[in-house]
Amino acid sequence: MAIYILNTDPGAQGTGVLEPKLRAAIADLITIKNIEDALHGWQPSNGPRYLLMIIPVSDAETLESLADTAARYRDRIFFVLIGDEISASAYKSLVRTGAADWISASADTKDILDLISRQQALRRTAATSAIRAGSQRVAISFVPSAGGVGNTMLAVEVGVSLKTSKPTRDMNICIVDLDFQSSHVCDSLDIEPRLKMLEISSNPERLDAQLLEIFISRHSSGLHVFAAPRSKADPCDFNVAALDKLLDMIAERYHMILIDLPLTWFSWTPQIVSASDGVVVTGVNTIPGLRQTAETLTVVRERARASAQIATAINRCRRRFWGGVVRRHHVERVLGRKNVFYVSEEPMALESVNTGTPMMLSKGSGSIGRDIAALADFCAGVKSLRVAPVG
Repeated sequence: MAIYILNTDPGAQGTGVLEPKLRAAIADLITIKNIEDALHGWQPSNGPRYLLMIIPVSDAETLESLADTAARYRDRIFFVLIGDEISASAYKSLVRTGAADWISASADTKDILDLISRQQALRRTAATSAIRAGSQRVAISFVPSAGGVGNTMLAVEVGVSLKTSKPTRDMNICIVDLDFQSSHVCDSLDIEPRLKMLEISSNPERLDAQLLEIFISRHSSGLHVFAAPRSKADPCDFNVAALDKLLDMIAERYHMILIDLPLTWFSWTPQIVSASDGVVVTGVNTIPGLRQTAETLTVVRERARASAQIATAINRCRRRFWGGVVRRHHVERVLGRKNVFYVSEEPMALESVNTGTPMMLSKGSGSIGRDIAALADFCAGVKSLRVAPVG
């Protein structure tokens, strides 16, 4: 088990006494100068490292930033923040990340060690529960590389395919539409959006199982959708803690969560990507389109967890009369061959959009049906590696 210490203000009153006490209690304590140093040489199989972070100044802005950082590195680092007294709401925000806790700077070093021991015990329990359950919750983000590439269409068709395919139809599967300005998942399924983000934004603790039930839009295929009515209001205006609470509660209920991300990246987008077990980057087979897809893949690989499975879906591909994809060699030259899925251009797609009937529910889906099924099989094969042996 690796334990690090980062003192953000060595000259502050009290820290000169606290740090030596910690060193005396923890023989192999490693001093670092920044958070990234704790990531050096990290492997998923080792589980998270523990970072004792002394923060003499516990203002709201600092704590909010640390909560975001903890969520981003939740599988790699567990943050033990040591500092002045903080508010109950700030403490809840930290704990809700699942990767941070707070302890008073005046606490005994034994209390700090007990906190770490409890976290290890919780991980052992979670690992045992996951083994007994035989499966874990899986989150897969669909990330558009450009506007109009059919990101939502693919997420919807994959979701319906999974709910109507024999191996996965008994799983609880949902789509979370995070494109608050241009949401159209519900349009594609001819159902009403019911999620009220602003209703819980001012008070995330108000969200409970009963309210979550009200927010579900249900499709006849069995697929559930969490989507808000379209609004041109600033999508960053809502409380990000409300989004965290929503996703946490959804993760407790569903086996597979498909997340439809908007084209624009907001402050919370990297957090969503880094928390995903799988990512599908969508694009089209044009020279500008492939460049945008390659650029998006680079950003996703930088943000995604090391264990995440990443695929590319090239949408609206033209097929040759005798088989094969037109200009496939262009795609392979730019993106390679690994985990690249080609989805055919299909005239019935327009009718599907206009009627709100997914193509995967049509017997005449043809080649696009096989293409979507292949992408759905990839999603079904994504495994969650969130729980790792304690290091």
